[in-house]
Amino acid sequence: MANSINCIIIEDEKPASNLLELYISRVELLNLVGTFTSGTQAMRSLTGSRIDLIFTDINLPGINGLDFIRSLTSAPNVIFTTAHAEYAVDGFDLNAVDFLLKPILFERFLKAVNRFIQLDKQLLESEDKKTQVEKEPPFIFIRCDKKMVKIYLDDILYFESQKNYLLINTMKGAFKTYCSISEMEEKLPESIFLRIHRSFIVSIPKIEKFNSNTIEINKDMIPIGRHYGPVANQVLKNYQTANPKFLL
Repeated sequence: MANSINCIIIEDEKPASNLLELYISRVELLNLVGTFTSGTQAMRSLTGSRIDLIFTDINLPGINGLDFIRSLTSAPNVIFTTAHAEYAVDGFDLNAVDFLLKPILFERFLKAVNRFIQLDKQLLESEDKKTQVEKEPPFIFIRCDKKMVKIYLDDILYFESQKNYLLINTMKGAFKTYCSISEMEEKLPESIFLRIHRSFIVSIPKIEKFNSNTIEINKDMIPIGRHYGPVANQVLKNYQTANPKFLL
């Protein structure tokens, strides 16, 4: 990685771009090359300068952020920003470094930048490893039946804590591992997974229906705990704004 990380912002809302500019100014390694309101505006910077990292909103005028990144033949690393959690899986399908859900806190922004720095170090160690990281969808390894099992994040429906083990319900079946739900929560990207109960973590994109007390995933009814309700319901409210049909 170079001594500085050249980055650009693509964001059509002025308050949001101002906030990102402020956060970038607080991180010594980051060098802001430019701020743009659309992908087409950013193209000249991408062809004329070395850009290491893009912070881009998804809902942009003209071509959206996802399609813009897809259109690049050799895209820099990208951190997506948006108010809509349901875009997270699409973002990770594009091998995004991270996905920041608005409103963005500085601590969460810094975590995403550190993730890019660590990823960049790993990619520089081996070109073969770079190819693997770019092409394979995000996953976790769990110990199940005395062996390590790879589970892709996009396959996970929800996690359920049952006494001294954790049940991972996926599109391909259920897996049992001896891990606490809090330990698992630390490993998961918060842009995709939401803790809604002391015993449950759900995949936000897999939500089919919900109300203030219950979430439905794959026909399973999952309770929202009182302690987790305020945060969970705020995330679900944002989700409902983009997907009004998911109301029980």
